[in-house]
Amino acid sequence: MSHPPLAIDVLDRFGEHRGDDEWLTAAWEQAQIVACDPANERIAADEDGLHYFDADTAPEGQRVYLGGDSPPVFTVLTDLPDGLPGRWIRPDWDRRDLAIAVQAIAIGHWHATYRFHPTTGEPLQARQAGWELGGDSGRPVFPRTDPAVIVLIDDGADRVLLAQHRRYSGAPKTGPAAVQSKFTSPQASTRKGGRYACIAGFVEPGESAEAAVHREVGEEIGIKIDHLRYVSSQPWPFPRSLMLAYRASADPAQQLVLQDEEISDARWFTRDEVRQMWVDTQDSTPSAVRISIARFLIDGWLAEG
Repeated sequence: MSHPPLAIDVLDRFGEHRGDDEWLTAAWEQAQIVACDPANERIAADEDGLHYFDADTAPEGQRVYLGGDSPPVFTVLTDLPDGLPGRWIRPDWDRRDLAIAVQAIAIGHWHATYRFHPTTGEPLQARQAGWELGGDSGRPVFPRTDPAVIVLIDDGADRVLLAQHRRYSGAPKTGPAAVQSKFTSPQASTRKGGRYACIAGFVEPGESAEAAVHREVGEEIGIKIDHLRYVSSQPWPFPRSLMLAYRASADPAQQLVLQDEEISDARWFTRDEVRQMWVDTQDSTPSAVRISIARFLIDGWLAEG
């Protein structure tokens, strides 16, 4: 089975080294080091891939051991040095660079947002090579990953149902939940006149991933789905999601009832229409779309017919 672009397992994380200060000190001296600016969601890189520092040239900042031992790989969470370009991840990078970048950005987000203990309010200090935060009292804090679901819905034949979300359609959002997203959605595909997407959303407390798919589809476009089946998962480090991808089918005779504050349009597209969409937008498609799990789902569906 093929895997989504960011579902990459190429760097052994060697969790047993995280509490070994002597090993970490020696590892730093021979490490490949990447600089990550979590506040701006950028990592030191050029168009071809990551920029690696050594121990003598690495900027100052919070060190996090990412994994590996030949060589060890660290990230430094810091403002990027002057003159060094900071980039969003690119789909044409080497798979190892992509895996390291995703891990560094995700752990950087956690450090940037968890500065105080959620129950005691005391300042947090990094432990375990950056994989644990703690203070003088209270339980330690560990990295957060938020599960989210995404589903590609077909009609059992030659069409898929895609929706245009207000946050990237150009249409104003309405209602109390109307918050303009700063970042490109990981479930979007582009089309002239707007961007259409798979249905997606976060899993709520006490909810299974499958129940979340049914709920999100019902809430956003008002239909029932069946033949729900899991496909794959992919980390999405902006800020800290794990996208759980599904396929499903639906009766196209059902009336679409759009959630006004979220969805501006939804429609069924044929394979030829989706293929033309790719052609029309190939030069303007953001990197986020090209490495999204939605693109992986849609390309898989296209390959079937």
